[in-house]
Amino acid sequence: MNHHHILRTAIVIIASCMLVPHIEAGKKKTKKVQAGLEYAYTEPDMPAATCLSLTDTRLQPPTQPKLSSLATFINHIHGIDVSHYQGSIDWKTVAKSGHVGYVYIKATESNTIIDETYLYNITEARRHGLKAGSYHFFRPGVNAKAQYDNFRKVVNRKHQDLLPLIDVEVTGGVTVETLHSRLQEFLRLVTDEYGRRPIIYTGKNFYNKYFAPYPNFKAYKFMIAQYTPQEEPYLNGGDDFLIWQYTGHGRVDGIMGDVDQSRFVGRHAMNDILYK
Repeated sequence: MNHHHILRTAIVIIASCMLVPHIEAGKKKTKKVQAGLEYAYTEPDMPAATCLSLTDTRLQPPTQPKLSSLATFINHIHGIDVSHYQGSIDWKTVAKSGHVGYVYIKATESNTIIDETYLYNITEARRHGLKAGSYHFFRPGVNAKAQYDNFRKVVNRKHQDLLPLIDVEVTGGVTVETLHSRLQEFLRLVTDEYGRRPIIYTGKNFYNKYFAPYPNFKAYKFMIAQYTPQEEPYLNGGDDFLIWQYTGHGRVDGIMGDVDQSRFVGRHAMNDILYK
């Protein structure tokens, strides 16, 4: 090694180490967002006496949080469902976030309730390029035809990108027979009006008790809620379902506070829920 080479090497080392205070000053806590999952980390320390190479492990982000498999989450399209509980939503920001592939928006509940934010939400979500659909919260204790009339007068077929979604998570104190008969009537009316079978949303335990043992609803697709991110829901009999709602405490840019988040499972994808 000649003197010139030694001098050049020393200059490179000194210059690199002089950058350390600037890196230290800029160190801050930040958030990484990947596939809709946020995790906080602090940029690694750079010791003043040591210059780290770009391949040093201390410069790498920490291990990603594990669910069943982070790769599984990355490889599926994620979506949200919203209602008046989310308040005023900035749909332009939601769309720009890149973490929302589809949106279900509450339209109606029972036979008289109309969500006050529905028209704004579905108009703005679609205007900013998001695939949007509508859902109805079904009340088994209320006449099915009256509930359908409420849904039909609010939900315009021409404004739907996704199949209608029917939220069934309470019994209303009625028998299983009444629950089934009223729900079947409601689903039939919606199918006749919109030309496609709607999707049924329910929780895993509710499904296993009120749907799995009966053949009445095998022709319908399901979205299943289970807020245990360590594993996908398992339905009795190994029944298939389209979408897993995995949290009620998701965070998305443009929405203040918590929001429900979900993703497709298995081989299922957007084509399974597109209305048009």
